[in-house]
Amino acid sequence: MIFAIAGPPGAGKTYWIREQIAQNPQPQCYFTPEINGVCIDQTCLATEFPNLHILSRGQETELLTLIESGVNVYIELPCYWELSNFEPLLNNLDCQRIAVLSKSLKNSEFEHWSDQIIDRNSDVAPSQELWQSISDDVQIHQGLLSGEIIDWASLTVFWFELIHGAYGQVIRAKGIFDIVSGESIYGDFVFGTANREFVALDLPIHTSGRPDRFSGFEIIGQGLDKQGISQTLKDCCLPESHIHYYQQQMQESLAREPEVLV
Repeated sequence: MIFAIAGPPGAGKTYWIREQIAQNPQPQCYFTPEINGVCIDQTCLATEFPNLHILSRGQETELLTLIESGVNVYIELPCYWELSNFEPLLNNLDCQRIAVLSKSLKNSEFEHWSDQIIDRNSDVAPSQELWQSISDDVQIHQGLLSGEIIDWASLTVFWFELIHGAYGQVIRAKGIFDIVSGESIYGDFVFGTANREFVALDLPIHTSGRPDRFSGFEIIGQGLDKQGISQTLKDCCLPESHIHYYQQQMQESLAREPEVLV
């Protein structure tokens, strides 16, 4: 089967997709029309489901091949694009259109577009209502940080300031960051909900040089200070000398750990 999933930011689209993938042992595919390289959701899903096929725009041929082979396909549509932009793609596919949103958002474009509405989490209604009220003036700020290592203390200060309005009204923020401990961590914020702490992705600890894996961020809101956000994150990045020092300390610490006898 083919599912096209749409909804406001923070509604739980990727979470719903994750639930479906986890419940189904057969081969499956996640496709996104994104082409900007900020692959936050793709990275998280790939970490959790190593056998999941992950495709993006430009790989439609591979997508059609997987569909013909009977693979379940989940197409997640970016919330900040007009739904009409996806009609050329969806009209060529026999897909079920799923809208993930709060039932309080009656008569929304998602409701009219969808075959089925999933009330994933009513707790995110405040963010969805805010999105609906400013959707004509929404801004998105994305950036790549691949190869950078972030100072953890500086990142936590930035994130606190970000979600409390220091850089504009933020509806949704998420990012993957490589920190000095060698971990790759995921941060997630949805306006109007209880927000969890950063969590470490199940990826190898990086202890030598700059990491060769994805890191980056996506922020959606109104009146965003994009220059301020980018500059602050740049200031959070460690210089080469600091990276070398901290990694040397980690390597020495690991060398001192006693060997575990089985």
